[in-house]
Amino acid sequence: MKKVGILLLALGVVAAGWWKNSETKRLPEKELTTIRELNLVWGTSRWKWEAADLEWQYDKVTSLPAQYSWNENKLVEAIASISAQINIPAAEPEIKIENGQIVVSEGKNGQEVDERRLIEKVRIALAQLQKEDVEIPVVRIEPKLTEAQVEQVRTRAETLINKKIVVVFGGEGQKWEIGGEQLLTWINPMGEWKSGNVEEWAEELGKNVDRPAQNAAFAWLGEGKVEAFAPAKLGWKVNNGLLVSWLVSSLDKLETTEDKVEKIELPVAQIDPEVKTEDANNLGIAELIGKGESWFTGSITNRIFNLKKAADELNGVLVAPGETFSFNQKVGEVSSATGYKQAYIIKEGKTILGDGGGVCQVSSVLFRAVLAAGLPIEARTAHAYRVSYYEIKYQPGFDATVFQPSPDFKFKNDTPGYVLIQTVYDEKTKYLSFEIYGTQDGRKVETSKARVWEVTPPPPDLYVDDPTLPVGKVVQTEHSANGAKVAFDWKVTRGEEVLQERTFYSVYRPWQAVYLRGTKTQ
Repeated sequence: MKKVGILLLALGVVAAGWWKNSETKRLPEKELTTIRELNLVWGTSRWKWEAADLEWQYDKVTSLPAQYSWNENKLVEAIASISAQINIPAAEPEIKIENGQIVVSEGKNGQEVDERRLIEKVRIALAQLQKEDVEIPVVRIEPKLTEAQVEQVRTRAETLINKKIVVVFGGEGQKWEIGGEQLLTWINPMGEWKSGNVEEWAEELGKNVDRPAQNAAFAWLGEGKVEAFAPAKLGWKVNNGLLVSWLVSSLDKLETTEDKVEKIELPVAQIDPEVKTEDANNLGIAELIGKGESWFTGSITNRIFNLKKAADELNGVLVAPGETFSFNQKVGEVSSATGYKQAYIIKEGKTILGDGGGVCQVSSVLFRAVLAAGLPIEARTAHAYRVSYYEIKYQPGFDATVFQPSPDFKFKNDTPGYVLIQTVYDEKTKYLSFEIYGTQDGRKVETSKARVWEVTPPPPDLYVDDPTLPVGKVVQTEHSANGAKVAFDWKVTRGEEVLQERTFYSVYRPWQAVYLRGTKTQ
């Protein structure tokens, strides 16, 4: 059946009035204005693109080469419309087991427009003001099997159906078996094997098996000694390329021999930890070089849980010489999936329940310890508002907020040895501190008093309904705080050398007291 389609396009073609064939000449205006359409054909089907909207123009003084342009997006869309009418999806042959029998579907042939070639042909036609029909290039896709090929595939499947490959990870006592219908999905009906399926299986296995090396974690014992409280662990990574090669070799053997099982020892590369357990007293950790403190009096249970969990993640962490420490990276994902509970957080100017409320107090305590140690601070962001218990024994401005993936708190170890972060936590006194141990290299830290200006009063108190508290119970979670601008100066010297000198600025919004109001009924 003959197809005739009309696509009204505004391709926006602009051409100069020159044409070059056997000789150079100006294209007569009469001839130019007769170019009104472009015909695309495929077999007995035709598509006519009306050019009435093209507004052909030519420049009587422009010389070669001819200048032209069109709306590429509309050209692509128009060709996609034609493709949708011509394309016939192909179906790959399949091997399945139905009612205990191997069934091989022969597949189905199809066709599709070679859009890249067609776009190029249309471009040429437009550029040369071509009147001839443009033949649409259509590619045949022929995965369909012949009857003989179907029988060959069935024979291959019958050979493998009761065989299997066993991959063994000896060191961990793990093994994986590939057999039955899964093994049949690796057969390529056109011959050999479906390498993509084999590679996909190997990659997925690698994701489950790969393990990064774990550095030893240490605790300070005093008198210049540390001990490992978490030993170092080896890591490993699957050699996917080698595994795929061995799997294909095993498939070949199973198909060509009487063997029922092919066993493969999982190829893995060992990854050594950078810091080993035996390195305990060879890391240059000799004394306390910095300490930060904070109190979390008045915090709700979930907030205290989150605070301790994040602080525990940092206990015993070593930072190598020259390494930049990232709080977000070391603590890892903060969400319910990683065990954090919901507590009230500040997000987009509102107090809402969110995973990990309380973690920012941990980053603030570490910020204070790093300040005291005189280590370079590479990233720090102040909180949106002042928190009353952050200012117990500390002036305003000594805080650092974090959120995944940013903002982050980062510092660099610019000492010649490792530095050790040690957590001190006391739930009874609601106390948290970080102690940083390393080797004193003569640096001295000077921190000025905080300067506070443009103080603004807080807004009215905020009450938030809490379905976990009984009706009538009210719990205060945030205390009102004045808004203010705050700054303090920080200078680190070693002898006559100035190592660090900067001013930390904070802009705090005025904040209201927040109360949780119980709504839970019996």
